[in-house]
Amino acid sequence: MSKAFKATVAVLILFFAAYTPLWSDNAPGELSLLFCGDVMLDWGIREAIEKEGYGFPLRRIRGFLSGFDYRFFNLEGPISDRGEPHNDKKYIFNVPSGMVRVLAEGRFDGALLANNHMSDFGHIALLETISNLSTEGIRSAGAGIDAETAALPILVARGGVSIAVFSYTNLGYRDAYAAPSAPGIARAALEAMRKDIEQFKRFTDFVVVNVHWGDEYTNYPSEDQVELGRALIDGGADAVIGHHSHVYQGIEVYRDRPIVYSLGNFLFGSINEDIRDNIVVALYFGAEGLSSMRVYPISGNTGAHPFQPARLSGGEARGVLNHVLEISRPLRSDFPKKAVVDDSSLFYRFDAASKRR
Repeated sequence: MSKAFKATVAVLILFFAAYTPLWSDNAPGELSLLFCGDVMLDWGIREAIEKEGYGFPLRRIRGFLSGFDYRFFNLEGPISDRGEPHNDKKYIFNVPSGMVRVLAEGRFDGALLANNHMSDFGHIALLETISNLSTEGIRSAGAGIDAETAALPILVARGGVSIAVFSYTNLGYRDAYAAPSAPGIARAALEAMRKDIEQFKRFTDFVVVNVHWGDEYTNYPSEDQVELGRALIDGGADAVIGHHSHVYQGIEVYRDRPIVYSLGNFLFGSINEDIRDNIVVALYFGAEGLSSMRVYPISGNTGAHPFQPARLSGGEARGVLNHVLEISRPLRSDFPKKAVVDDSSLFYRFDAASKRR
């Protein structure tokens, strides 16, 4: 069976799988995708859930999440009752299978698995994580039974608009990456990513690429990140979303396409002096193309509400949004100039020329 044929079959399976109703016959209009940052359910979150229950972590933000058509997050660490810890890593994460109920409380649609922690407990735990997510109706991308499966995107569609959401990483141990006949995570190799984008542009209207990359606790992307992000846009991606740094970074609009270099954390089980408030980003797609983007500030771990993210407003929101604009200026795009503060968020409208490519 050729690779092209297998990919076509995979597309059809993903589109029409009965257990997750991601296809809708809504009237034509905008389709909204919300991207959240790093989710790590171990350590403090695990302790909080033991006291307060599975609904505790997302209680303050559940209503906000429900306002979008599809919700995605980067999952740091397996959710599994099996596997053995990696011998060579300083920090390893794993939580019991029951913890997937935390994510179900947020009605998340997609988990992005290509990162440096998904193989912390080996291939068995990784594959069981995919199964546990699927049981709750949460699709996954960025990991799988082999390299070809790991590179498959999550497909969503509504109102005649279809989008492929990919997940890759260039961080991780060599044995974590999927191989032609071995499980693992999807490697962020530019030429392979370009081929994936080209392949799925035949089946979908738009492509969003998530990349786990860069350095931790830095405000600015590296030159390598900027080069890769722009190359992905040149290769046909309609948006690039990044994570790993645990703090948000600047945003660039390149060729009228957004590159969000890092979202920071979303729901993370640690507290240290470097962790701060974070952002989530919503992309709005219509029949004519990517129409707009909103950047929402959310709370980090605070003394009043530890391990319970919430949307920020007022002065707290303005502080985060002004900082996003400040650290975006060195990227020299028109994002800081054209983005406006509206309803405690940054709103950016893409040019009318931002059509399907």
